[in-house]
Amino acid sequence: MFSPESSRRAFLKSAAHQSLILLSLPAGLGASEQASAARAAKSRFKTLRAEEAAEFEAIAARIIPTDDTPGATEAGVIYFIDTVLGTSRREALAPMRDGLAELQAAARSAHQASTFRSLEPAQQDALLRTIESTPFFSTMRYLTIAGMFSIPEYGGNRDGVGWRLIGFENQHMWQPPFGYYDAKPASEGR
Repeated sequence: MFSPESSRRAFLKSAAHQSLILLSLPAGLGASEQASAARAAKSRFKTLRAEEAAEFEAIAARIIPTDDTPGATEAGVIYFIDTVLGTSRREALAPMRDGLAELQAAARSAHQASTFRSLEPAQQDALLRTIESTPFFSTMRYLTIAGMFSIPEYGGNRDGVGWRLIGFENQHMWQPPFGYYDAKPASEGR
């Protein structure tokens, strides 16, 4: 998972490592737009079965947990995940379902639990640590981060909770000077 010693940049860079999915900008925006509409309407999931959605949401909640700040659950990343797996990256749906089945089997074997989400958070974290290097977990981490920090209008990041988490202020338009290299040309124009 994420150790305090690791940098945020290393964490984000590792999100796509070994992932079954890499989103291009058009694919990500298209999926995000559809996810936003689904989240706003509180509609049923288009791709995931209710049980799968609940399990994926529980995994996402351990990747970016809720504490004194909102996490993946509050950001609605499950709608983003549902849309991505049902549209532009449908080929990843079967491997993700297989990975989920393996995780649920591990939950039954180790803890006699019928679902991952029924485990205590410490048990969930322990199970996730055992699969950290798998394409399944890498994809879940990648989709969770993408859904957490996407443009709110396009899905995930409900009410900008992800942006607030990292201190990003959406100013819609930035005024010069953008940096020290712009200061002189901007002042000469006055």
